Amino acid sequence: MPSIENIPYFEYQPIEGVERLERYRPGGYHPIHIGDVLKGRYRVVHKLANGAYSTIWLSRDEQQAVYVAVKISIGDSSPHEADILCAITNSPGVGDPGRSMIPIIQDRFEIQGPNGCHKCYVAPPAQSSVVAASCSHLFKIETARALVAELALAVAYIYAQGIFHGDIHLGNALIRLPTSFDRLSVEQLYQKLGEPYTEAVMRLDGKPLPASIPARGTVPVWLGKKANEVTLAEAHLLLSDFGEAFSPTDSQQTQRGDQCHAPLSTLACAIWSIFSSRPLFDAILATHDDILSQQVDIVGPLPLEWWDSWEARHEYFEERGEPKKGRFISPSLEHSFEKEIQAPREKLGIGEFDREEMVAILTMLRSMLAFKPEERATAKAIVGSDWMVTWGLPELEKVRQT
Repeated sequence: MPSIENIPYFEYQPIEGVERLERYRPGGYHPIHIGDVLKGRYRVVHKLANGAYSTIWLSRDEQQAVYVAVKISIGDSSPHEADILCAITNSPGVGDPGRSMIPIIQDRFEIQGPNGCHKCYVAPPAQSSVVAASCSHLFKIETARALVAELALAVAYIYAQGIFHGDIHLGNALIRLPTSFDRLSVEQLYQKLGEPYTEAVMRLDGKPLPASIPARGTVPVWLGKKANEVTLAEAHLLLSDFGEAFSPTDSQQTQRGDQCHAPLSTLACAIWSIFSSRPLFDAILATHDDILSQQVDIVGPLPLEWWDSWEARHEYFEERGEPKKGRFISPSLEHSFEKEIQAPREKLGIGEFDREEMVAILTMLRSMLAFKPEERATAKAIVGSDWMVTWGLPELEKVRQT
């Protein structure tokens, strides 16, 4: 039987916006329907999202009269993510400001179903990911500062607990739902957002559906706002999806080597995208060598020993390091900042960065983008950087006061 990540054929009529239905099989997703009550307590009212290893459902906690997100893993999977989150939130550092950006596991339970035993955990719901909000839109300058500061604090906090996230990107940075959301009844929720959109699941061969798959596919609801509509008061970030998180003290250290340094470069890319809504490096259809050439264009020369061992460098650069004529040359970090961040912000009238702040941002980013991991800034140093102290943290303090 093929793994759920790589099913080469279709058994069911695809439904736009719904996960691959072929993943509802032993070892795959658990079939859920709107109105299901989980653990006798959590009534499923909408679908929030799905990933390769789980589905996430907006549910009403009928004991506490609040909305929660219930994440249901694929069958017989490891409880790794929930264990990591519990370890982080139960560790020392109660007063650390980054702690509030980590989801708190409110409950854990298991569901035994036709596709196996599914680990479930309950956490606060979010309105959307940062990447979804920023698609073709820019955050106001104050909101962007606060989100960047929160993301940096969250990463620094988990590093201090000896945990590395392993998958930092803006799809895993979520914007919290306001607490006023809990005051809506389910009926009011449906009046505000509309009822869940579902379609009947149909086999391509016309045979009856097996017990392993829901009778109807559910399209995720959109709870969020466009980036330019997110106010400073709403800039409350959660760092999510710890499925790839690890501790460099465990057995994975020998397997991952210096990847434990790598998240600071991915954090830099995430910070860039909050400010600009566009990626720093264009990875679409790009090979490893394409990306490396972009890094040299944007960040600067490779360490000499890496340059000499890069076999494909002659496809992109002359012997003395100049870019080959005829290929696209990515602008330097400074020019990219002007083109991708300043110019669009000026055009839209949503706030530009003055010269002093721009220099501070670029200095912070360059400290995270050093080619050699051991030369990159530490997470603690980023939190103490000039930009964080002068602009990021003061903006975040305004969020806390609202």
